[in-house]
Amino acid sequence: MINLIQLNPIETKTAAQEGLPFWLFWLLIALIGLLSLFIFLRDKDLRRKIDFFFLGAKNRSLQIHLRRQIMREKKKKESLWLELGRIVYELKLAIDGAEAIFRSLDSLEKKKQQIVQQLNHLQNNLKTIQTKPFSASPIEEGLNSNLTLNSSASSIVEMIDEKDSLKLKAAWQRKRSKLEEKIKDLDEQANGFLITLGRITDTLRFKNEKLTPFYEKIDSINIKISHLEQRLDSLHPF
Repeated sequence: MINLIQLNPIETKTAAQEGLPFWLFWLLIALIGLLSLFIFLRDKDLRRKIDFFFLGAKNRSLQIHLRRQIMREKKKKESLWLELGRIVYELKLAIDGAEAIFRSLDSLEKKKQQIVQQLNHLQNNLKTIQTKPFSASPIEEGLNSNLTLNSSASSIVEMIDEKDSLKLKAAWQRKRSKLEEKIKDLDEQANGFLITLGRITDTLRFKNEKLTPFYEKIDSINIKISHLEQRLDSLHPF
């Protein structure tokens, strides 16, 4: 038993000496690395995939940036079309194929003027009810009737007290908000027609000294958009 205990350390030391040297391990690692590099240099498809992997994030970021620039330039051109169409409409220039647009704009403008008159009347009523004193005899009904909302404030202010005046003021303010929403909606519709009119005018290049500066700005934007789209096309796709 004593002999076995004495021999065990010797056997362990001998086994450790028979293992691979430390420097040989690193030599094998270096050889594997050189082999991988050799394969990489010979395989063009692999190099292309690795390049795309590292450049993909950069290209995607650049693509997003270019697309945003293109969108901004297109919005600028749309704004120029809007202004161009507005000038053509104000000058009543004869543009072939735009007769229906002029009629639609005339109709929208007429509706808008009617609503603006109602809104001005309502604004005056609100000012009147805020400045005049109130009597002590309240009205119990009629605050939401068309007569109350559309009548002159000076003709009814003597009939109401302060409590009813607040109700009347709130009713008028609600109606004012509705009228303002209608005006906003009509403006959006009119802008759509004006942009179409401006696009038609830009295509036909109707000769007029007031329109020439818009043509020049639009041409400049078109060139810039073209350059941006070429840069975008030159990048790797997603």
